[in-house]
Amino acid sequence: MIDHTRKIKDVLWIFALAGAVAIAFRLWYGLGATTNLSDQVPWGLWKILNMVAGVALSTGGFMVGFLVYVLKIERLRPLVKPAILIAFLGYGSSGFALLMDIGLPHRFWHPIVMWNEQSFLFEVTWCVMLYFTVTIIELSPTVLERLHISGLARFLHRIAPGVVIVGISLSCLHHSSLGSLFLVTPLRLHALWYTRLLPLHFIVSAMGAGLMVVVLVKLVYARLYDPDSIFGPEAAVRRIPPRTPPGKNETPYEGRDMPMLRQIAMIACGILSAGFILRVADLLLTGAYESLFHPTWESGLYAGEILSLYVIPIILMTIPATRNSPSGLGAAAFFPALGLVANRLDVGIFGYFRSAGKTYAPSAGEWALSLGVVAAAGLVFLFLCENCSVFDTRWEDRLASSRRFNSAFDKLSGIWDRALRTGLRRVTLLAVFVVPLSWAALYPPFHGEGSVRAIPVIPPRAQDTERKVLTIIGDGRMPVVFKHSELQKRLGGKKSCVKCHHLSLPHDHSTACYRCHRDMESPTLIFNHAAHLDAVAKDKKLKGALPANRSCSFCHPPGKPKTAKTAKPCMECHEKDMSPARKPPEALAMATACGYRAALHKTCLDCHRKEAKRLNKPEMTECRTCHPSSKRARPKRAPQAPQILKARASGAARRQNAGG
Repeated sequence: MIDHTRKIKDVLWIFALAGAVAIAFRLWYGLGATTNLSDQVPWGLWKILNMVAGVALSTGGFMVGFLVYVLKIERLRPLVKPAILIAFLGYGSSGFALLMDIGLPHRFWHPIVMWNEQSFLFEVTWCVMLYFTVTIIELSPTVLERLHISGLARFLHRIAPGVVIVGISLSCLHHSSLGSLFLVTPLRLHALWYTRLLPLHFIVSAMGAGLMVVVLVKLVYARLYDPDSIFGPEAAVRRIPPRTPPGKNETPYEGRDMPMLRQIAMIACGILSAGFILRVADLLLTGAYESLFHPTWESGLYAGEILSLYVIPIILMTIPATRNSPSGLGAAAFFPALGLVANRLDVGIFGYFRSAGKTYAPSAGEWALSLGVVAAAGLVFLFLCENCSVFDTRWEDRLASSRRFNSAFDKLSGIWDRALRTGLRRVTLLAVFVVPLSWAALYPPFHGEGSVRAIPVIPPRAQDTERKVLTIIGDGRMPVVFKHSELQKRLGGKKSCVKCHHLSLPHDHSTACYRCHRDMESPTLIFNHAAHLDAVAKDKKLKGALPANRSCSFCHPPGKPKTAKTAKPCMECHEKDMSPARKPPEALAMATACGYRAALHKTCLDCHRKEAKRLNKPEMTECRTCHPSSKRARPKRAPQAPQILKARASGAARRQNAGG
């Protein structure tokens, strides 16, 4: 028997191996070096595509369970196990991608013991964890039967209805809460997507598109493993169904599962129709529809999302020839899945570009990890389909047939298939090529300064000609007005400089902070070894060719390795010319300068805390004491397109008139 999934598995393994390399880099170098996220656009591919869109595409699990166990539509029972498998893989891969998106992944357990009942994210986290547990319980009987543990499998079968109902409740809760997350950004999210009905839009679109994903997965499975279930009994021989039926609206080669798939697709289209009507009514009531008539890229994205998610599948399902055709049914199922992903990307990423004033494009590492997680889920899906009774009970026959030897060496692909027949050999050979190439393509230091992207520091600017008052603007977002002369007088004149300028460059008594703390967040290596070789040679008046090469013994003891640990303390030479305010705690503490933000906060806050205690003024330690911009109750509104403001104003006026 020919394995038609082998090439698909090879491609999935390539993406999965590249994703494993990306995961290693993300854990070692952190988010800053491996992603293109920023403070303006903090949510990217992993959180929105893999997590928010991923769990939405997995909604078919609880929807099919609702149709079978609650509404008692027995015809759909064969789709229960596949839907549960889709939900298990969707939630599992989404949770793993979200784990990679957390700044400190090893603290993923904090929401379990550290509760914040006021947070939507807290509720979403618990619902996702609990529903993923529910999918494990629902999928366990299938795996246990494969392992011949029938007693526990029968018990789980008996409690399945109750578990399914609990899963339905959890899934409904967290899907609506995912929409509620974005309600906290009314001044940032574009008017086309921001609405108070966003939680309702999220759950309705997920319900309809999730059912279509189940249809699409069933069609893909039938194409690969069981063509006669969709294309008719002769499909196993033909492999490809005829392009056109003999007569109008006739389906002579229709398989046994086509009526079931048509029924569930029609139910999904009914839900999508309700979602479309809700969307249109919401646009009219809020007045946001006016933004659709302006030639902006937001209006283009919104129109494409509506067409793919609602209009195209509804039209395709109303045409008899299309809904009776496996390819037509597949197209009708594909477009809602695509539209659902587009909607989540629009709401979670693209809708914030205009207010943020910055765009976001995922890095190569983000793409590799995102696609790698999806590919790994695909490999698990194929493995369970081939080794467990998920779609049917004939997996044992296929497994036995696939082990029969077939010595076909007629072409290069035949040599590849026969010589590398076992999966371990193929994966090992793929890893030999994929891992080094991925390592070279994704290695973070190749794409930035050092291991972390540098965030440059803006030097202080004077507000007067005598530089008595300075503006410390850092990265340009929260400036501080610093009255330098007043502070100097209050602390004791020029002799007090060392209290803030704790360490200066050689022969300089008041070096500016940014000269050493050159990055906003990351530590900076300020020790220049090459410059020290020349400086020592000049100071010791060494002669001859290349005198710098003979200067090592003045810092490193002879007969020992010339490393940083064997070097003598910096202060032995620089105690007078660098004006240290205090002795460094370590011999080599001067080699590295911490980030600019940490340096200023530590220097200023230590003094502020002492003065706040002495003067009994606790407000001196608050952020707004130095950062006046934080006194505003609401953040400064970013400039937006005139048509968006006009649409919101007209919508508010219309609601006010309706209320009157």
